[in-house]
Amino acid sequence: MASQKLTDKSALLFQPVKDDLLMVVDVSDTTGSASGTSKKVEAQKVIVVESVALSNAQVLALHTTPVEIVAAPGSGFAIMFHNILVDGIYVSSTETNRESIEFGYGTPSSATGNYLGYVARWMYNRTSSCTNAFVFEAAGNVYFDNQPLKVASSGAFSANFTAVIHVSYTIIKL
Repeated sequence: MASQKLTDKSALLFQPVKDDLLMVVDVSDTTGSASGTSKKVEAQKVIVVESVALSNAQVLALHTTPVEIVAAPGSGFAIMFHNILVDGIYVSSTETNRESIEFGYGTPSSATGNYLGYVARWMYNRTSSCTNAFVFEAAGNVYFDNQPLKVASSGAFSANFTAVIHVSYTIIKL
């Protein structure tokens, strides 16, 4: 309904997904009225929480096959992440390798410079599920423009568990 006020609309019950549209009033643009012009903005340009589930096969292959968590945003844009939580979901068997789960842009690697940080000894010696917070490291030589955010691992995991990666981020103009 074109004449319905925003305050009369039903509420969104969950956080917006990246393609949802939000209404803003651009106060620097007075073409619509002296107090500003109504415009739309994609939620991904404000803040988004995205969750990506990883199967056991994906977890076991992370050291050779990184998984994309957030797609490349386009030329001239970058993903500015705010926080990452990693749910390790125990299925069976205990992890015996002391590997880290790692995050970075493009192809995440501490050797190439696209490495942002890690969760050390992820799921090591665990016999139950757990949630870990990502540890950010000072990032030098990282190329941000139009790069996807990915997850990898420092080596091969051995146990039977899955994961859900939760990342909050904003797409920014460089």
